[in-house]
Amino acid sequence: MALKPISIGSALLLGTLLMGCNPTDPVPAGDTTPPTVTLSASLAAVAQGAATTLTATATDDVAVTKVEFYNGATKISEDTTAPYEAVVTVAGTTTYTATAYDAAGNTASATTTVNAAAGTGSVQGTVVDQNIGAPVADSTITVMQGGVSLGTFTTGADGSFVLPSLAPGSYDLKARKEGMAGSDIYGLVVNAGAATPLTLVQRPAFEVSANPTPAKLILTRADGSPLAGATFTNTVDFQIKTAPDSDHVPPIRIMYAQIGRTPGSGGITASNTANNWNFAPPSGLVGQVDSGAITVPNASFPNFVAGLGNAAGENLYLNVLVVDYNYNYSHYVVPIKLINTSATAGNTVVAPTLATATAYTLRQEGSWTTPYSTPTPDAAPNGSGVFVEVRWCYTNVTAAAKPFAFDIERSSDGTTFTKIGTVGGASVVTCSATNQQTRPYNYRDTSSDLAVGKTFTYRVLARGANSVASNTTQTTPLAQFTPTFIAPADESTGVSINPTFVMGQNQTAIGADGAAYNLRLRDLMTLGGYNLPGNTANDLIRVEEGTGATGNGIPVGQSLAFVSSGSRLTTPASAGSILVDTSGKYVANPDLASVDTTNHTVSLPLNVFVSAPLQTLRPYKWELYSGFAYKYAPAEGNRISAYSVYTWPDSTVAPINQTRGTNINWDFITGEK
Repeated sequence: MALKPISIGSALLLGTLLMGCNPTDPVPAGDTTPPTVTLSASLAAVAQGAATTLTATATDDVAVTKVEFYNGATKISEDTTAPYEAVVTVAGTTTYTATAYDAAGNTASATTTVNAAAGTGSVQGTVVDQNIGAPVADSTITVMQGGVSLGTFTTGADGSFVLPSLAPGSYDLKARKEGMAGSDIYGLVVNAGAATPLTLVQRPAFEVSANPTPAKLILTRADGSPLAGATFTNTVDFQIKTAPDSDHVPPIRIMYAQIGRTPGSGGITASNTANNWNFAPPSGLVGQVDSGAITVPNASFPNFVAGLGNAAGENLYLNVLVVDYNYNYSHYVVPIKLINTSATAGNTVVAPTLATATAYTLRQEGSWTTPYSTPTPDAAPNGSGVFVEVRWCYTNVTAAAKPFAFDIERSSDGTTFTKIGTVGGASVVTCSATNQQTRPYNYRDTSSDLAVGKTFTYRVLARGANSVASNTTQTTPLAQFTPTFIAPADESTGVSINPTFVMGQNQTAIGADGAAYNLRLRDLMTLGGYNLPGNTANDLIRVEEGTGATGNGIPVGQSLAFVSSGSRLTTPASAGSILVDTSGKYVANPDLASVDTTNHTVSLPLNVFVSAPLQTLRPYKWELYSGFAYKYAPAEGNRISAYSVYTWPDSTVAPINQTRGTNINWDFITGEK
């Protein structure tokens, strides 16, 4: 039987049947069958501005070539391979469309609606790597309510994120980023018409391969009854346990509890009239961790409720923070009611006096996980921290005038003030009119709102039956101070036995009015040597490049250098302490050192400070033992209003109340006589 001729079209169809079909194959003749498609969203309801994933399921009798995703008539994206997905940011309740195509141009569409939660509350958050630390960019923030995800947000370069248009209620947030520990907060309260400020601490993971899941906690009263919503009178009792199914990385490093603010190390979040409860479990404990029954105030934590609550009962929040071995943070915000029957709440108070605000910028950030300790080497991986210490006096010691509380308020415009914290009230007759750092009462503002170069105004209100404000006080945080060594160069040889030490400094670039140094010089053979100008951290060589009448009073382009010592930074104590005074403000220039205000260097000859030269052909080391910049406040009696600390060896030595172990070490070898 003769074979029937095959047409070209039939041959193509046969080839398709024999070899299969893909989107790049010839279009089958007469294909008029459209694809089938369905569209779904990973989240049916989200917080406004959150991200969610659209997924289209598409099939065709031949092949699907692509799926396009639309918001109305606007194309969002397209996907040519299954699963067909698009990530969208939801600005409001939106109906999305997915259109599937086959090779013949047939199409089919499907829609899905994602509802955006509507409300007038919001969260304005910042993620930082320490309590007073650097911002964490590109961290994924997952928002949940009632165990249901409301989408994800991503932090910006400054670590910030905004959760807008939230309905009143309680929300949970989870922060995750590769290489970082996890940070969770449970019970964050959002109120209608208000922005809730939030700082999340997300530290670099101790082990990047370890689990980033923070501890799951069981919180009760000391007797095991519910903690949330409980009413307390003059004391608060609680018990903190890790849940049996908690997936954290043991052991637990630290547990904290505090009313009204996120607790952390006592050096940052406590004061002499307020404190947090803290507990460090045994380091080898890897099973369930139990704080036991706790009632505060007690002898160890006497100010736990000081200044908080009232006779009718005040609605407050108990903050519980637990940190595991991997630096994963669990933060629970628990609503309570506190009745405080202190008689001082009925007192008639007067104004606090001599309030001063001083900003600290730290080259090495403050550790949050260990109470009352100096930073560990990993405490500052990528930035500097800023906080403001407010100090004041209250000298009316009459029993009927003792305050129940001090409320601290801050303003960014000098006019509109907002309460940022409360500590217990107290009174003491002593108050230094000249030394702000010895004034008896203090509060440390660690808010993420603080910014370098921005001026903040503070005041303190004494509160009893009435409330009276102190004077206002201002501070402008400085940028990071970074002195540099220039000469003698590191590993240099043939150095003079009477060397001149040359340093670079960025004091004017960061807005400072001066810088202070203590240089340590050591003979590496005998380990003997000197500290210039003296042995204690606050024996200082002070260098001031002119910043004019609104700064250090030295004309721009002129300079002053002098030696000072003691717990306060003051003007030169005597003419004999001055090394350089090019403006002649204090004395005729003695030319004992030199300051280059163009290149911002200072040159300090050894023989100005010690008479004996160095040994010949001897190895030496010079290092920065103390180093910081500072700013005056001419409108407030020329006090120091800001410090930027590069290194400071001892937190017990004023004027710097933070230890920072960073330094610079350079070696050199002297030459022959």
